[in-house]
Amino acid sequence: MKDLVYKVEKRMTVKALKKFLVAKLTSLYSDVNTSSDKATDFLADIKKTKEEKRKLLMSLYAAECAPAKVTDFSGMPKRECDMTAEMIDFCAGFDKYIAAMRAEYKELIRKKRDAVALLTLLVSLRNPYSKVLYLKYYIKVPLQTICKDMHFSRSTFFRKRDKALSDLAVLFAERNDIKLIRDK
Repeated sequence: MKDLVYKVEKRMTVKALKKFLVAKLTSLYSDVNTSSDKATDFLADIKKTKEEKRKLLMSLYAAECAPAKVTDFSGMPKRECDMTAEMIDFCAGFDKYIAAMRAEYKELIRKKRDAVALLTLLVSLRNPYSKVLYLKYYIKVPLQTICKDMHFSRSTFFRKRDKALSDLAVLFAERNDIKLIRDK
């Protein structure tokens, strides 16, 4: 079973995969730890009963999308069939609104799950490689502090980081059925 579900090609060079992983590692802390207001609201809504949820979502949708009744300056009031058509459009729009909301929350949940899986891979590396990546990308400790605390020179830090990224790329490729191609 795959831990990660990032959308990546099934054949990549090590260099391209490392570049991809650095991009994911850069936002790792925020992806794992921050939750948007929408996600918090959604989780609160899930706990409500089905009828309460439907009423709440309908009121949110109505506030955003309901057709406003205005005075018809032509002197001709709207006919009954015109209002019925507007209400049918309104209800169809509500179903689309719910579907879009579900898709947005599924994406938020997927992003967080992928970030946690990547963090798990990162900490599964041997020391000092896992610690170098953890401090650099997750905790965001400045380079000078990492070098001082780990008793590394700058060049040693960069060698360890590159080796850690290579190891992480190999592990990531194994877990996601990615065939690594030699860099040219």
